[in-house]
Amino acid sequence: MKVTNSTIQNEIANLRNEALEKNVRPEVSAEKASAPAADRVELSLDRARIERLTNALAATESMNTEKIESIKSRIADGTYNVSGQDVAEKMLRSMGILTSRGDEQ
Repeated sequence: MKVTNSTIQNEIANLRNEALEKNVRPEVSAEKASAPAADRVELSLDRARIERLTNALAATESMNTEKIESIKSRIADGTYNVSGQDVAEKMLRSMGILTSRGDEQ
């Protein structure tokens, strides 16, 4: 699975929406209502999903760092060449204008 920033942002948005949907506050008894409130944090989200997102984010940062360093060294060596056509095709695919076969939609 390819992990991108949009993938991570979509997962975070899904988790946030689920948390809002599950945010049902039980009625507080009179005793508890009059007692001083202590700071408290509750995580109702799936721990496995949070860990999966954290790991995906960490892997993405690591992969990006390696890729950036590789590109920097190739630029410094003068061996980094990019085809303008390849760049244009990838841009058009990311916008959904081209399919993977190169046909227009």
